[in-house]
Amino acid sequence: MKAIVIRNRVRTFVFQLLSAAAFAASAGTASAQTNEPRTVADFLRAVPERYTVGYDRRMREELLRGERRGVVVDIANGYISYDESDNPSGFELALFRRSDGSYLVAYSTGAFHDLRMGQELGNWPTLVLLSYEGRGRWRDVTRATLPVAFNRRLAYKLPRRGRRIEAWDERGCLRHTLTWTNDRFRYRGPGRRPPRCRA
Repeated sequence: MKAIVIRNRVRTFVFQLLSAAAFAASAGTASAQTNEPRTVADFLRAVPERYTVGYDRRMREELLRGERRGVVVDIANGYISYDESDNPSGFELALFRRSDGSYLVAYSTGAFHDLRMGQELGNWPTLVLLSYEGRGRWRDVTRATLPVAFNRRLAYKLPRRGRRIEAWDERGCLRHTLTWTNDRFRYRGPGRRPPRCRA
């Protein structure tokens, strides 16, 4: 009789132990899912510093809290920019939604100021396209995603509204556009017409 009682207690204990382990695992998964980036602000916080040179996490938090001038945080449109007058480059970050509900994250610098001056100071424009793979993993998909090679002599202006990236030269002329359609960018050059230039 004692042996049966002991076996039942062992079974009950094992069952409780397995139930607790399963609950802990599901709670951990739910917690990990809630920590995944959902808004453009979340993505700005999460992007590894190797892609945002000069903008460490502390500074990005300051920008999101509105502690610096020249910041635009547009959650609804998936867009953030920073353009303070004493900053030689500034940056933009925009989200492009994929058909599966995930996002391509675009990060660009150099779109706000005189390109020639920036180049003289060593602040060449950048454009990085990142894929968030989940659980803190990121992949640079710039080369695989762009239909034309990145040109560091052009400044890439990200859209606050819409799906079109504009590439501008140092004279202030639009050289080409990249429009996000069906999970890829489509290239459009100026064609036969002269390029559109800023006044």
